[in-house]
Amino acid sequence: MEKEAQQCVIKCDLCSSMENVESFCKNCRETLCDHCCEIHSKSVASRDHEIISRVQASAYGIVDDMKCPSHSGKHCEMYCITCDSVVCTRCVTDNHRGHEFDELKELFRRKPKEFENLVKIFNQKITPKYLKECELLEERLAQIDKNQASMESEIHFQAEEFKMIIDTLEEKLKRMLQGVINNEKAPVKKLLMSRKAQYAQLQKSIKKLQSIFENQHMTNLPLLLTKIRQTLEATVLQEDVTVSTEMASFEKGEISMEKLETLFGQFSVAATEDLRKRTLPPVKVAVSIENVIEMSNLKVQVPDVSSVIIISDKELLVYGNKFGYQITKEKGQVQTEVFQKYGLQHPVAVLSNGLLLARDEQNPNKILQILSNHVKKPFLEVEVTGIHVTRRSEILISVAQVEDSCGEVLKYNRVGEMVLRIYEKCSGEALFAKPTSLTENLNGDIWVIDVETNSTETMDKYGLYRFSYRNSDILKNFTPHTLTNDSNGNILISDTRNGTIHVVDRDGRALRYLDTASLGIRPSGIAVEGPGQLWVVDGLKKKCYLLNYF
Repeated sequence: MEKEAQQCVIKCDLCSSMENVESFCKNCRETLCDHCCEIHSKSVASRDHEIISRVQASAYGIVDDMKCPSHSGKHCEMYCITCDSVVCTRCVTDNHRGHEFDELKELFRRKPKEFENLVKIFNQKITPKYLKECELLEERLAQIDKNQASMESEIHFQAEEFKMIIDTLEEKLKRMLQGVINNEKAPVKKLLMSRKAQYAQLQKSIKKLQSIFENQHMTNLPLLLTKIRQTLEATVLQEDVTVSTEMASFEKGEISMEKLETLFGQFSVAATEDLRKRTLPPVKVAVSIENVIEMSNLKVQVPDVSSVIIISDKELLVYGNKFGYQITKEKGQVQTEVFQKYGLQHPVAVLSNGLLLARDEQNPNKILQILSNHVKKPFLEVEVTGIHVTRRSEILISVAQVEDSCGEVLKYNRVGEMVLRIYEKCSGEALFAKPTSLTENLNGDIWVIDVETNSTETMDKYGLYRFSYRNSDILKNFTPHTLTNDSNGNILISDTRNGTIHVVDRDGRALRYLDTASLGIRPSGIAVEGPGQLWVVDGLKKKCYLLNYF
């Protein structure tokens, strides 16, 4: 403290006095006490110098700006024209020998033009740019504030209108919003707790060592010190915490009875890089496990399992390429090994009367129908990669690598007559490379997974192309496996690589993700049990889960 106090003391540059040092000579660049200031003002050589107060000199930042950076204790007294810099007398003979010099006062003759150019740049370029940017940013802040109030009002009035239709919808959206907030907070809380725990552990170790030193307790001090040193060094090198500045918002949709569940609104966020509005990446929604069926615990060997369909209120069919087991929903008890019994293989579908459609194990180009008396009946002869039965008992079939196209989707009526063939866009471009899983939503649109392009292609009920859902701007490595639809008209798509299930509305807008990865589930096959409930197969773990996702 004493050393710091000495460093802060101001001395007179002429007599080194520390008393009444309150003046500064602008010409000599020297700090003066009252006594030296009086002599300086009366001396013939310096009586015309400009004396100002030390406080004023400090305020203008001119006390130390003329000290020579090369020679300690020397002040710059000349201007080097060659180097365009101010120098002291020692610089003239040391580093600037042979250069052209002039008096410091000549700077005020030489530099005004340069300063005028700088002022011109400031006035003509910097100031307008600054004012324009400030105006833009202030307008943006005002828009954000106004938008906040507007969105709060929209959410409120939207909720009031929906309450007239269904009283519970607002609470459901609030739970979804809480999921948004929880997902925003979760990584921050986790990192905060980690940092606190790390600091507390270090603090504990330091106190422990401090106690050892104070009590001179015999222990392996070098080892303890080395461990703490390594921990401290690792902590210092640890990457600094970065915090996202994006915040969720709420964007309302049009109200209709048909879209009541899906069109209450969407959360969106402003993209900070260009201040343009974009769709908020769907938030991950937590799911809970209602029931688990362990395939490995069944009395039969299960070599592979990747898909699931609902046969009845009490039974499921879980299957892979060549094995299909009819099991109970409650305990997973095997009722029948369907594929081996009837000579079937993937894919498979269930008709409205409970009968099965599946590919023939002996002839992959033939689709068999299993009748109620367990008799196999040939239904179609086509190389099928996916089967879906619509609400009108029509049959959708995906076909890969046919003669005149890369792949196509065919629709048959219940007696096996083809009524629609889908294989290209209006432009003539092929629609599919390798179509597999497919489904139909409530408005008749046909959704098809293309495993070659890792996309989901959507056509209307007449077979006209609508859009592709790839979701690459939200989740990298989107890998769709199976899709299905729920009672709200939404499409659910299992994304095995990302360990999640996409919930997409009928217009291809991703609404949310079902966060199965947090439960250690990599979804492959999926089937909707009812509102908010979903059967999910994890092929790697050979388990079938009943999940709650609302």
